[in-house]
Amino acid sequence: MRPIRLGVIFDQQILAGGGYQQALNAALLLRKLSNDLCEPIFFTTLKENVVTLSGHGLQAELIHLSFFQKVRTCFRRLVSDSRVFKLLKWLEQYSPFEKYLVQRNVDLVYFLSPSVWVLDLDEINYIVTVWDLCHRDHPEFPEVRTNREFEARERSYRALLPRATAIFVDSELGKVNVILRYGIDNGRVHVMPFQAAAETRESTSSCIQSAIDLHLKYNLELPYVFYPAQFWAHKNHVYLLEGLRTLDQRYGIRIGAIFSGGDKGNLAYVKSYVRKLNFENRVRFIGFVANEEIPELYRQSFALVMPSYFGPTNLPPLEGFKLGVPVLYSDKAGLRDQVGDAALLMDLSDPGSMADHIKNLIDDPQLRMRLIEAGKERLKYFDLMDRVGVLTRVLEDYRWRRLTWM
Repeated sequence: MRPIRLGVIFDQQILAGGGYQQALNAALLLRKLSNDLCEPIFFTTLKENVVTLSGHGLQAELIHLSFFQKVRTCFRRLVSDSRVFKLLKWLEQYSPFEKYLVQRNVDLVYFLSPSVWVLDLDEINYIVTVWDLCHRDHPEFPEVRTNREFEARERSYRALLPRATAIFVDSELGKVNVILRYGIDNGRVHVMPFQAAAETRESTSSCIQSAIDLHLKYNLELPYVFYPAQFWAHKNHVYLLEGLRTLDQRYGIRIGAIFSGGDKGNLAYVKSYVRKLNFENRVRFIGFVANEEIPELYRQSFALVMPSYFGPTNLPPLEGFKLGVPVLYSDKAGLRDQVGDAALLMDLSDPGSMADHIKNLIDDPQLRMRLIEAGKERLKYFDLMDRVGVLTRVLEDYRWRRLTWM
């Protein structure tokens, strides 16, 4: 049998943060597949990604749709009556997006991240990625409630998941949720655990002294905790600030914070909270930074603190483990399963639990070293997971099925 021509859709903006890094990890993983099994062909709908992917040795084609092609695409998505759709297919057999892939003889499409383009595939089969179903776990947050975002996600998942050849999720809890909430067959859902960002995995040893003095660069005299996250409400930056206030009031310990990431609508509120606490001199907002600076932001921090409500898994704890930094993480289902005993778990209804953990880390150097070593062991556990094997089995199974039709 010939190799599968796998159309790989990289549809994430670099400003997506962790989503971008996870899509990149999945793309790089494809290079480890046997050439006899798979011929990956990379596509993107974002011009800037062509250059970025090229820097990682991945040559991607840009799919550019004209204004009128986008209009036809939107109209096509609205058609639900089968008779009307048959007429539409007589006029235009493929959607503009699918036609582009058909012309390149793509056998199967792999979406590296959740994508609305899945809705435009009528004949080519596809693999989809589901990172989380947090709109179902936490529907009260504005990012999944306003502008009918909840309804949009539900329509999308109910349309694309049942037709998927395979669905990749981040964890066992993610698999259970997909099966339970959308009635998907167990055999079509496969666990593909997250990995730390490529730059972090390839970073030099933490024992090498960096030329970047981040305290000097950001004019921050205090030790700092680091939180790399977009400014969504669910990222819970306010909890971290309350934890620092409790640490100061309860123990007289002053710690700073560095936040990196883009504004998703909640940055102004977080900044106002900083002003309310009079923390302007100890909190820094640095936006997106160069990839080479990210490892140093971890290494020079006192700890990674991530009080996110959303999961079940996230990238920063894995990056903290890799770079030898203690991790404070949310004590929630799925999230605590990701870190095991390698992190200190925070009660999100009690900022004092964060303050107590930081106090214990200061008082007990052995606790700090134990967490760092436990983090390394936790990474070994994830490294043993056969991601390439999962991909290979999915593609091998599809190749045999594909033999049955022209």
